[in-house]
Amino acid sequence: MPIVLISESMLLRSTITDGRILRDRLLCGFCVRMNARKRTFKVATSVAGKQFRMMLGHWPLMSVDEARALALEVLRECRAGRTPSKAVPVALPTLREALTAYGVAKKIKDSSIKRYDSIFRTHFGDWLERPVSDLSFGEFSEHCHAFAQSKGNALVDVGRGIVTSLIKYVNAVHGLSIETPFTKLAAAGLMPEHSQPRARVLQVEDLPAWREAVDKLGEKQRDYLLLTLYTGLRRNECRELTRQQIDLTAGVLSIPDTKNGKPHSLPITPMMREILERRCFGLDPEAVLFKGVSAEHVHSMAMRLGAPRFMLHDLRKLVATVGEKLGLGDAVLRRILNHTAPKTDVLHRHYVGLSEGDVAGDLVQIQEALTGLMLGARQGV
Repeated sequence: MPIVLISESMLLRSTITDGRILRDRLLCGFCVRMNARKRTFKVATSVAGKQFRMMLGHWPLMSVDEARALALEVLRECRAGRTPSKAVPVALPTLREALTAYGVAKKIKDSSIKRYDSIFRTHFGDWLERPVSDLSFGEFSEHCHAFAQSKGNALVDVGRGIVTSLIKYVNAVHGLSIETPFTKLAAAGLMPEHSQPRARVLQVEDLPAWREAVDKLGEKQRDYLLLTLYTGLRRNECRELTRQQIDLTAGVLSIPDTKNGKPHSLPITPMMREILERRCFGLDPEAVLFKGVSAEHVHSMAMRLGAPRFMLHDLRKLVATVGEKLGLGDAVLRRILNHTAPKTDVLHRHYVGLSEGDVAGDLVQIQEALTGLMLGARQGV
């Protein structure tokens, strides 16, 4: 058996798929079998002169550190001349530790982890330092019931989702069988209705007054709102744009980190170029285009100057609405907005692929229509 340092990076990079067993350089007796579909942690040693083998778990459901710690406990029994009948359990993590491990294993973005951490600290704080096995207690079910009955539907949806996902994770990794309290509550009819998407506040006929107020803002705030409208970018995607994401020569705006995890890019149209050249002038590659602009407050600044009531997400919805009225296809609008097709839509989810160049003309159409709605209506058209 080859002897290597078994690590997360080694397992991630390795291309071995022939069932070979690799021994650990750090802990004699700890090894991993490298199959095509699985990486299986094992103990391979002897007890009182007889061969002994034990399967510990599968990577990545079990981390290398967890497997090595479990192997150490098994090997201690073996060295003492006792044959373990089953793997000796290691201490279960606390809820806080499990949340951290879950974020790493699922490659969840830092912004989402911060949000989940805030929810747990605010609404499940008494459980953070307790072992995850305590989530099976009736006390935790009662706490979840009180949470579901006393908080808003949107918050309950998020809380239910992350608690359920976390419990599924710890069940898989630690061999537990904890039932999700929210599933029981839903079956008993004790959960509120799911929150509904918020209706668009800013209407097409409001655009002239909206543009008039936006023109009164500072240049950077105005450019931010107009670029958000012209591109349909999510508010933080636009707010956090850096100079290196803007290729004025190739005419491409790129966003590597998005809500759905897929890199996004858009063609730089003439209307976008006017804004981007102004914002990019003299900036270093890492500099943020809209530094100092608050995505949380810029809409209220515009409303104080006379804009109709609106939310930043309304601008994204207007791009979709205008594109639909222009007769653009679903594939084009999904590509512009970086939306993922439903799982049942195999054609658009797995077959249709459009580049930024393929939607350039369509995006120009949408932007020209939006400009006409803002300016043409102000002229009485």
